[in-house]
Amino acid sequence: MGMPGAGFGGRGGGGGGGRHHWEMRELAKQEHFDWNIVRRASAAFFPYWRKALVVSILLLATSAGGTLPAWLTQRIIDEGILKGKVSVVMELTASLIGIALVTGLLGVAQTWLSNSVAQDVMADYRLTLFKHIQRQTVSFFASRQAGDLVSRVMNDVTAIQNVITSTMMGFASNVLAIVTTLALMFEMNWKMTVLSLIVVPGFVLPTQRVGGIRQTLQGQIQQKLSALTVQLSEQFGVSGAMLTRIFSRETDEIAKFSEVNQDLRNLQVRQTLVGRWLFMWIGMFSSIGPALLWAYGGWLAIHHQMGLGTIVAFTALLGRLYSPLSQLAQLQVNLLSSIALFRRIFAVLDVEPEVQDGPITIPDGSVEGRIRVEHVSFAYRKREDNTPIEILKDIQLDIAPGQMVALVGPSGAGKTTLLNLIPRFSDPHSGRIVIDDYDSKSLTLSSLRGQMGLVPQDPFFFHDTIYNNLLFAKPVATRDEIEQACRAAQIHDMIASLPEAYDTVVGERGYRLSGGERQRLAIARVLLRAPRIVLLDEATSALDTLVERQIQEALAVLMQGRTAIVIAHRLSTVLTADKIVVLNHGRIVAEGKHHALLETSDLYKELYEAQFAVQGG
Repeated sequence: MGMPGAGFGGRGGGGGGGRHHWEMRELAKQEHFDWNIVRRASAAFFPYWRKALVVSILLLATSAGGTLPAWLTQRIIDEGILKGKVSVVMELTASLIGIALVTGLLGVAQTWLSNSVAQDVMADYRLTLFKHIQRQTVSFFASRQAGDLVSRVMNDVTAIQNVITSTMMGFASNVLAIVTTLALMFEMNWKMTVLSLIVVPGFVLPTQRVGGIRQTLQGQIQQKLSALTVQLSEQFGVSGAMLTRIFSRETDEIAKFSEVNQDLRNLQVRQTLVGRWLFMWIGMFSSIGPALLWAYGGWLAIHHQMGLGTIVAFTALLGRLYSPLSQLAQLQVNLLSSIALFRRIFAVLDVEPEVQDGPITIPDGSVEGRIRVEHVSFAYRKREDNTPIEILKDIQLDIAPGQMVALVGPSGAGKTTLLNLIPRFSDPHSGRIVIDDYDSKSLTLSSLRGQMGLVPQDPFFFHDTIYNNLLFAKPVATRDEIEQACRAAQIHDMIASLPEAYDTVVGERGYRLSGGERQRLAIARVLLRAPRIVLLDEATSALDTLVERQIQEALAVLMQGRTAIVIAHRLSTVLTADKIVVLNHGRIVAEGKHHALLETSDLYKELYEAQFAVQGG
């Protein structure tokens, strides 16, 4: 077993949430209002319109209820305390407590319902994205970063909750709070209401200004956090840790980390100070408003033009007015951030899978295994200018059931591309591939791939037990079937020697296994499925001669009557092949058996002498 105890070094991920929030804010700077995005985003909420309607009613009720304490306070002072009516004070005080209780309960219900809608929509989007991505071809994943796709499914979708609770619900609640508050204030005294609004620009505008400065600093902070996260991810992974130690670069890495860490510390101190200056400014203007009210209201009260209760009520209402106005000042950034968020999600959902399901379903392993490649050509397209790069050109190949066919050729000849066309990881741009009498495009992808198994050059395993990794190929397999497949792949004895045997966790990507062990386990996984067609991409390239010979013997028995296509880099593979296909520059330049090709194909003879003959020697 290779590297016992290794393979547990995961990727670091600190600071991901904050970094994602900053990225959304940065995208918002470049964003514009798009009704099409808004309509598409709104469609996700339609199934939950009943809950949304109840939330709206609760918002209205809590907004109205939030103004009542100030109104009751006015009456307690003017009609109760100043007039010496204890019963009025007691009744209104009881009402004040009752309204606070009811409003609080309604607020809890509103929060629960709005978050329930948010979680429903998030769950829908996560499932929709995952299902859509699962339908994509291998080329889709090859052209994208896995981390970016994970971010779309997890971070972007999770941010939808913020869209609902902060942007949508926040907008509605703030508007209702402002409307109900202003309505009561104007009803009490319109002059004092206008006076209350005079100081609003004094703290709303600085909030926007300082918010921009803090956003810039946050961007710099997130860049430093990203740099630290990358370094931690690389240094805490097994491969990075080994590389650092073999070249004795620990001190350099510590110095690198220390420098970025100090920069991060300085930026965070600056950001905190900017925030404190803002709080001081807001606190000052928040005090100016009540001070003006007390000055003007006091003058009116002294001259018997206003009751003392009205002044107290106005002062209490200022908090319900200033805070929502300040939050609404940030609405544009939040709205554009939301549009940027949904645009990222829709950018994935709008990618149509290159390979589509066919209409015909056939049972797994039901074909004989005949494969005909008829005038197949294939080209990749450059992402920069969409220029096609031709990989395969007019490939014609007939493989009989039970034949073992070896694909050989120099690097870049098109061997792996041809192999990948058979299970429809991609589709040819012209021509077709026929399995028995079925055009491969006429079959559903699951039933087509149910006829075959693949052992890739670099087998992948989940961070799970050996047993569960094997069950991935055949979920209903019995323990005996699993052990039989492992014996055939010459891996059972090694597994049985482990302390936890088949319950051993293989580590991330199977890192705790050696290269040869991973490939033998991958072969066992295919043998467990017992497909009619087996595809091997250099499947024995990492095995020593003894183990390779054992596997070749096992495959010779277990693959009788099955078709095998092997990308061959080993002499043993080409010697035992029923047919060898030589590719060069995307074309088949020769095919036949080993000894015949040595006589008829200069390229094959060159490959044999440069590569295969060395192994045979």
